[in-house]
Amino acid sequence: GKSNGTPSEDQCYADIESAYRYLREVRKFEPEQIVLYGRSLGSGPTCYLAQKTAQEGKSVGGVILQSPLLSAYRVAFNFRFTMLGDRFPNIKYAPGIRCPVFIVHGTQDEVVPFWHGEGLFLAVPQVWRAKPFWVLGAGHNNI
Repeated sequence: GKSNGTPSEDQCYADIESAYRYLREVRKFEPEQIVLYGRSLGSGPTCYLAQKTAQEGKSVGGVILQSPLLSAYRVAFNFRFTMLGDRFPNIKYAPGIRCPVFIVHGTQDEVVPFWHGEGLFLAVPQVWRAKPFWVLGAGHNNI
């Protein structure tokens, strides 16, 4: 694209906050009218913003996560805790989300293992869990 700067986790968060601010301030949408969607790495900014709006007392209307990751390091290593420097720690943000969360994940995902979707589903407060859609036999790029 034509954007300047260096890609980073913080820049991704700034980008989703900017898009959210546009919807709120320019388009005049209420938070409950906004549904966030994040696929794969995009689940990071989505979980971040969903948790942030909940923390501010103005949760978005819902979250859809397709092939989400627990955290970046956990894609490569089966850690049971968040390592220093880990990126997109969705497992940390999920308990703070206060809106319906719908997760879609392929059971044969070769990029982000299926257990990431399962783990994130369990990390979301039970009251906000929508029934997940586990796509039997689907991989990362064919849902």
